[in-house]
Amino acid sequence: MHHATGSFVVTITPEAQAPAPEGGMPTNRMAIHKIFSGGLVGEATGTMLAAGTPGPGKAAAYVALDQVTGTLDGHAGGFVLIHRGTITRAGVAELQVTIAPDSGTGALAGIAGTLAIDQSHGGHRYDLAYTLPATA
Repeated sequence: MHHATGSFVVTITPEAQAPAPEGGMPTNRMAIHKIFSGGLVGEATGTMLAAGTPGPGKAAAYVALDQVTGTLDGHAGGFVLIHRGTITRAGVAELQVTIAPDSGTGALAGIAGTLAIDQSHGGHRYDLAYTLPATA
C-alpha cells in the first residue's frame, strides 16, 4: 500500500436547491472543484448532492463524485473518487471516500484505494492510500 499526502483547496458552487418537504430535509446540488498539492498534484471536478444543513443539533448527508486528473507520485493519469458522508444530530460524523473500481486512466490504470480527509487544523489535508498494478 502506498500513501500520498498533501493538501487541497475546494470551491463549491451551488447549482440547485429544493426546499424541505414537510418534516424532511432540504436538498442541494453543487459543483465542486479541487486543486491538490503534495503527493497528488492536479485537480478534480465533480458533483455533490446533499441533504440537510450541517450544524449543531442537525443531521446531514452527502454523496459526491470527483473526476481527478494529474500526477500521483510521478504517475500521470486520472481516477474517480466516490464520497459518502453523514453527520448525526449528536455531531457524530462518518466519511468514506474510495477510488471507483476500473476508473484509473493513463499510468493510473488499475488504481485502487481510499482517501482520508482531515480538516482538524484548518484547510483540507488528505492521505490517499492506494495500490497500482505491478508493471513489467
